[in-house]
Amino acid sequence: MKRWKDMQNAADDEFLRQVGIPRANFETILEKIHAYLEAERTRNRMKTRGVKTTRLPVEDRLLLTFYYLRHHPTFQNLGDVFGISQGYANKRYHEYLDILVKVLRLPGRKALRDEAWMAVIIDVTEQPIERPGTKQRQWYSGKKKQHTVMVQLIVCLFTLQILSVTCGKGRMADFRLFKESKMPLAQALEKYADAGYQGLDKLFENAFTPIKKPRHRELTKAERAYNRALATLRVRIEHVNRRCKIFRVTKEVYRGHRRHLHKTWTVVAALVNYRYAE
Repeated sequence: MKRWKDMQNAADDEFLRQVGIPRANFETILEKIHAYLEAERTRNRMKTRGVKTTRLPVEDRLLLTFYYLRHHPTFQNLGDVFGISQGYANKRYHEYLDILVKVLRLPGRKALRDEAWMAVIIDVTEQPIERPGTKQRQWYSGKKKQHTVMVQLIVCLFTLQILSVTCGKGRMADFRLFKESKMPLAQALEKYADAGYQGLDKLFENAFTPIKKPRHRELTKAERAYNRALATLRVRIEHVNRRCKIFRVTKEVYRGHRRHLHKTWTVVAALVNYRYAE
């Protein structure tokens, strides 16, 4: 990995592989970061006191953050790549992760009340985490046979834009996570989900989940056709999951504090929206 002054001359495909987003997206986000930092300095002039440091310019700090999200190295390795200490790399990463959460906002809960989205898909993906020191049972997923975090994505069916991200403990059922998140979905929205969301139609109108096979009876041809048609629609969210997991910090065993998981997934989801915006 090179510093920003060298990455400017890198080929577009190399830049995409290293950073995870196209160069144009990176430069747009960089402009937003500069605007945010300038607004913060104007709002609180006390922050401008003291000796100015040039240890790592803003461009390299942002590049460091994206490099960590894309490749998920240790902070020792991240420091070696950028020629800084492990502690300084950790500090800069978390500083810019917090800034990106504020600068790159998802549409969020308010957008879910908007009927203009027309239809959404709801799904949960699981990410493995390191074994917790306490209360391990709450994070143990019987499905994955390891400790995980549940990540619920709500995605627009037509644009595949990620509207909302919610995290929960690995032992939690999909539908329970949805109910506890209390998402304010507009009644007119069509809502598509998998079998883990049985009962969704009792909470909302226009909710569609697969028909489960009854006891002592096979599904009819019409019911099987309905399930196939629903699966054809729902499979689109699997493409969104794949886009998110290009950033290895959301794919591999998460090594950081669990309190940072939601911020990490929120930033990655926003970057995916940026990259694949239509």
